[in-house]
Amino acid sequence: MKTILNEINLGKIKLREINNNDYIDFYICGTDKLMCETLNWGPLKEKVEAMVLIKDVFNKRIEDGIPKGYAIVIDDHMVGMIDYHSYDILNNSIEIGYFLRSDYWGKGIMNKCLNKVIEQAFYFHDCDKVIIGSDIENKRSLNLILKNKLKYDHEEYVNYKNKMHLIKYYSIYKYEFGGLK
Repeated sequence: MKTILNEINLGKIKLREINNNDYIDFYICGTDKLMCETLNWGPLKEKVEAMVLIKDVFNKRIEDGIPKGYAIVIDDHMVGMIDYHSYDILNNSIEIGYFLRSDYWGKGIMNKCLNKVIEQAFYFHDCDKVIIGSDIENKRSLNLILKNKLKYDHEEYVNYKNKMHLIKYYSIYKYEFGGLK
């Protein structure tokens, strides 16, 4: 898997590698209580938490052979993120995670980003399978996953925020994706 991410222009939406200078926008995202309800982190209380997450989580992914992650940028501000957060070398599969500030929900932004990042997983990073997990309480995410033609794969309970959550995982194989769009 390549650890670099090429910049992607989707009209008003730009996808570019997250960097340390994004910490203020990341903090603003991380204070969105509605967005954080179904994430395994947040809400953030201090700007330094955002800086630490970028430095200690995303920047260090390269050491594990995974790219840092895409900042979703609109009007020169990061409003969300989409990333490859775990890679299974044996199955050549990658798991995608994402978040978007709630004031940007319902505008088709994440659908465009997810479709493009799945395409990149298959045709730039040469993966065979993409996996996405979602808390069953996150109906918006589940609808997004299904809209992008991923199929039920498995489910498991995951402990975060001191509670067990049922996570459903969905997947799509390269041969099912339908080629470059």
